[in-house]
Amino acid sequence: MDFGSSLSFNTVTVAIVVVLLILLVSRTLQWPANVPPGPSGYPIIGSMPLLRKGNILEIFRKLRAQYGDVFSIKVGPNLAVVINGADALKEAFVKRADEFSDRPSNYLSETLFQNKGIGFASGDHWKQTRTFSLSTLRNFGFGKKSLESRVQEEIGAYLDIIEEQNGQSYNIKEMTTMAISNIICSITFGNRFEYTDAKFKRLTSLFAENLRLNSVGGAIRSFPAVRFLPGDMFNVKKFIQNFTDIKCFALEQIAEHRKTYEEENQRDFIDAFLSQQIKHDEDDPIFDDMNLSTVVINLFLAGTETTATMIRWAIIYLIHNKPIQDKLRQEIETVIGTSRLPSHCDKPSMPYYEAFITEVFRMGNIAPLSVPHGAKKDIQFRGMLIPKGSVIMANLDSVMTDPGLFENPDRFQPERFLGKDGKMNGKERTVMAFSLGRRICLGESLARLELFLFLTSLLQRFEFLPESPDKLPSLDSTLGVARASTDYKCCAVKLK
Repeated sequence: MDFGSSLSFNTVTVAIVVVLLILLVSRTLQWPANVPPGPSGYPIIGSMPLLRKGNILEIFRKLRAQYGDVFSIKVGPNLAVVINGADALKEAFVKRADEFSDRPSNYLSETLFQNKGIGFASGDHWKQTRTFSLSTLRNFGFGKKSLESRVQEEIGAYLDIIEEQNGQSYNIKEMTTMAISNIICSITFGNRFEYTDAKFKRLTSLFAENLRLNSVGGAIRSFPAVRFLPGDMFNVKKFIQNFTDIKCFALEQIAEHRKTYEEENQRDFIDAFLSQQIKHDEDDPIFDDMNLSTVVINLFLAGTETTATMIRWAIIYLIHNKPIQDKLRQEIETVIGTSRLPSHCDKPSMPYYEAFITEVFRMGNIAPLSVPHGAKKDIQFRGMLIPKGSVIMANLDSVMTDPGLFENPDRFQPERFLGKDGKMNGKERTVMAFSLGRRICLGESLARLELFLFLTSLLQRFEFLPESPDKLPSLDSTLGVARASTDYKCCAVKLK
C-alpha cells in the first residue's frame, strides 16, 4: 500500500471511530426526563466505573437508599432499571407480567443463541419452548419417584468419593458440580458420566468459567464489539470460545441421538424433542437443532451451577454453626435413621431441615440480581418511564437482606422460619430464591429435591469440620451471574 492509500485508509478508520463515538454519546443523552432517577454517569461508559468500585450489591443498596425502590443506572450505552423491594418486584414481575417478562436483546442472545431456547428467548417462541420443555421434563421424572431414584444413584457415587478422602481436607467444588451435572445429563442425554471422564470435566469447567465471566456490567454485555480488539483484555473472546465448545458438545449429543433414535423407545429429553421434530415442518423455528442445543445449554446453566453452589454454601454454614449441624443430624436420626438413604417422602416430617435450607437460600443469595429482563416497548411504572430497549433488573438481594422482613439479616438463623409449634411459620414465602413471576426458575422442583437428598445424605454419613480449627471457610463471595462462595477445603469425617 502506498503512502496516499495508507493515509486514506487511516482517515476512513478515524472517521468511523468518530461516528461510532458520536452515536454512543447521543444515545446516552437521549433518555426522557422522567426515567427512573439514578447517577448521571459519564458519556459512553455510563456508570461502569462505579460498578467496578466494589461489591455491586452494596452499591445497589446505597443507590436504593438515595433514589428509591426504582432507580436507573447507565451501563455503557445501555440504560438499566433496577427494581427493589418485595412490593415493587411483585407489582412488576407478577401483576404486570405481560410487560416485564421479556429478555433484553443483546449480542449474547442474538448472535450466540439466535434468540432461541428458554433462558434468552422472549414472546411466543419462549412460551412454546418452555411449555414443551416443562411437559417433557415431567414425563422424564420431574415431580415423580423415578427422578428420585436417579438422584439417589448419583448421591451414592458422590458419597463414595467423599468417603475415599478419609476425613482429610478436601475441596468438594468440582465433585459437587459434576454430581449435580450428571443428574441433568441423565435426564437430557439418557446417561451419566464417570467423574474421571475428561470431556465431562471440561464441560462442567466451561460452564463454571462462563458464569464467572458474564458479570453484571461486564464488557461482554455492554460492549460486545471489544471482541474485535487485539488480544482479549476483557475475556470476551474466551467467553465466546467457551460457549462455542459447549454448543459443539450439545450438537454432538444430538447427532448421536439421531443415529440411534427409535420412536417407540424415547430415552430422554433429546429423543422427545427429535420425536416432535419429525412431526413438524423442517423450517419450524421451535423444533430445530439450534433451539434444541440452546435448550440443553439452558438446562445445564439453570440446573447445575446454581444447585452445586447452594450445596457449597450450605456446608459453609454447617461448619460455621456446629449446633445447627448437630440439630439437623438429630432430626435425620429421628425421622430417617441410619439404615436407609433419605427419601423425599421424609421431607414433610423435617421442618428444621426446611428452615435450614430456607435460610441457606436467603443468606447464600446465589441469584441476587436474577437474570436480566428487557423492555420491548415503553413501560409506564410508578409514574416513571422505562424506555424501550432498557435492561430491567430484579434486585432480589433487596428482599433477602431487608431488615423489615428479616430481623438481623446478617445472622444465620433458621429458627426465624419456625413458629412456636416447631413448624414453618409462612415467612419462607418471602424468600425469592428462584426469582418470581413467569420467569421463575424452570428447575425449582428438581433443585429442591436435589438439595434435600444431597444434604440429608451427607449429614447422615459425615460430620463436617473446617480444614483446621483456626481456619473456617470464608463467608466472602464472588459475583458473576451467580453469587458463589470462594474456594475452600473442609473435612468430611465419617460418623461411626
